[in-house]
Amino acid sequence: MKTLIISDLHLNTHFDESMYDYIVKLLDRVDQVVINGDFWDYYLCTFEEFVNSKWSQLFPKFKEKNTIYVYGNHDKSIFADERTLLFSHEQRDEYTLHSGDKKYIIEHGHRVAPEMDDKHPTLTRIFDFMYPRFYFYMMRDLPITRFVHRKIIFPKQEKLDVIMQEYVAGLDEPDVNGYVFGHSHIFDEARIPKYYNSGSFWGGIAHYLVIEDGIVSAKEEQYW
Repeated sequence: MKTLIISDLHLNTHFDESMYDYIVKLLDRVDQVVINGDFWDYYLCTFEEFVNSKWSQLFPKFKEKNTIYVYGNHDKSIFADERTLLFSHEQRDEYTLHSGDKKYIIEHGHRVAPEMDDKHPTLTRIFDFMYPRFYFYMMRDLPITRFVHRKIIFPKQEKLDVIMQEYVAGLDEPDVNGYVFGHSHIFDEARIPKYYNSGSFWGGIAHYLVIEDGIVSAKEEQYW
């Protein structure tokens, strides 16, 4: 059984045909899928808009792969409804994957490393207004956006990643072979023992994990 773990696609009403074609081919190469949070983005569109967008063409393909949907901080269960069944068989806050003789715990990561939307719900109302504009501006490959990412965004993401790593380092569960997070967008195969991060799809680069017969493989591919 070859299991694909993806996270942080942040899909919305903006449709990227190259990304769509890439995902279709990627799904053809695996037997099962775990979406590890932030599949779609509440702060960029409503769930109604998402399920009626062109991305809905992917839903049957995910459904065919017995997809497990783990909620993230940008696609919490309270943001959606029963139509998550259009693209997944199960919906969880955490999922335990058994592969070969090994056991992996999969969760998005915001429970361990909360961001502003979890820590300061009131301020998130301002975030709701600013985030769409910021997101689409950051998609442009400009000197200013590269500077902002290097000086502001990446340090914040790295801080989240460190928090999740420290959390894993403090666990004592010998029967668990690995913990898989997303959330930080920082792609990790194993920076510390038992810690994995499935990364994100962003700027034409796809990061993901494949687990087969208990072995974790980290992948990076270009889709533009």
